Amino acid sequence: MNTKILEEIGLTQGEIKVYLALIGLGEKTIGPIVDESGVSVSKVYSILQRLAKKGLVSHIMKQNVRYFRPADPKRLLDYLREKEEALKAHEDELSKIIPELSLRENSVITEETAQIFDGLRGIQTARERTLNIMKKGDEMWIIGIARTPYDRLTNYFREYHKRRIAKGIKCKYIFNEYAREPFGDDAKAYPLSEVRFMPEGMITHAWMEIYADTVTIGINFKKSISVVIQNQEVADSFRNYAKLLWSIGKK
Repeated sequence: MNTKILEEIGLTQGEIKVYLALIGLGEKTIGPIVDESGVSVSKVYSILQRLAKKGLVSHIMKQNVRYFRPADPKRLLDYLREKEEALKAHEDELSKIIPELSLRENSVITEETAQIFDGLRGIQTARERTLNIMKKGDEMWIIGIARTPYDRLTNYFREYHKRRIAKGIKCKYIFNEYAREPFGDDAKAYPLSEVRFMPEGMITHAWMEIYADTVTIGINFKKSISVVIQNQEVADSFRNYAKLLWSIGKK
């Protein structure tokens, strides 16, 4: 008999051996169960207790001797359903505390913290942070956008900006001139968005995202990486650089 499914629904090897022994024996005392299962007497008692808690074994007393009997094998289906219900309850409880855990995750970032996120997923993780901490009416800057950020991330960025706009967050972009088509022109059509372009011939493969008290430096050229710096003074300094570039940028 293939007992793999019994393991997968949560029975240990010892529990399987003892339960199968009882199925074959019927109602028996501890001795025959030990002999049939091959499990030592020191372990059989605790295993029987666990099986009893799972509703798979019961016992009766006869002349001060304890006899154990297995539950009908159909009880295994009931046990599986109970586990599924318990897991669903755990899922519901976990869903309730995830927002609190997310808040605590943000709180561990101190007033002066730098984090590095590798890969394309890292770029997305760093960008998603903007939606977690910004609120309606806030403004972010994205400076130095070339074509390279959109390599393999075009759909993500477009979907991100839809969510940004839905949340009411403003954005000012400064693109490299050679990224005007189609990316710069696309961005101009977004609500809550303003777009300007750097002088022609100026190409940057790293871009900056400035929002709240944070600066993110992103790179998606040969290597994909985001460096997130959370420091109000640093963010304010980069915001001043952004305003200067904005003043000389072309519409």
